Amino acid sequence: MIRICALLSLILLTSCKENETVNRSNEEPKALQGKSIDFGRFRSPNDLVNDLYSELVNKSPKLKALESELNEFNPQDTLNSYYGYDQKSNDYYLSARNQADLITDSIMKQKILNLIKKSEEKYVSEKTDLKVLIKTINQKRNSIYDYHNTLKIVLTLPLIEKYQKEHLPKNDPFVKMIEKENELIQKVKQNTPKY
Repeated sequence: MIRICALLSLILLTSCKENETVNRSNEEPKALQGKSIDFGRFRSPNDLVNDLYSELVNKSPKLKALESELNEFNPQDTLNSYYGYDQKSNDYYLSARNQADLITDSIMKQKILNLIKKSEEKYVSEKTDLKVLIKTINQKRNSIYDYHNTLKIVLTLPLIEKYQKEHLPKNDPFVKMIEKENELIQKVKQNTPKY
């Protein structure tokens, strides 16, 4: 986990320099050219951040390596081993209580229920450290997502800002459109009978 966070920080810092080089290029990103392109796992409708980021990944070996490592990273296998273990234990205690409820001798029934309760309390106590580790894994995974999204935004903001600067429409066509609209309003008014 620490390795991934450190790698993300390093990539973020070095990619900012790399991004300056990409920005100086006269080539406009395909995502901003209105061309239809497929970006695999990054693609979702109208997701320009991911579209632009994907283009940067395709041009950067460092980002490709990072994305490959992020794709291969899967804490779910480790977490599932705990969840399966925990589910079996919980299922056992539920089943044991159900079985104990079938005992007709009230003294024996209470002894067995106390025995089950004591065992379950011991189990809950023994898994406390694991639950803390799982909570940490989930927090770190969320941090990875947060840093990854931050990386994508930081690297793509200069691309959209460059696009905005280079493609800002001139005022003249809009002024002419308003003039034409005013002209048409006058013509429509002149042709409208008094009501």
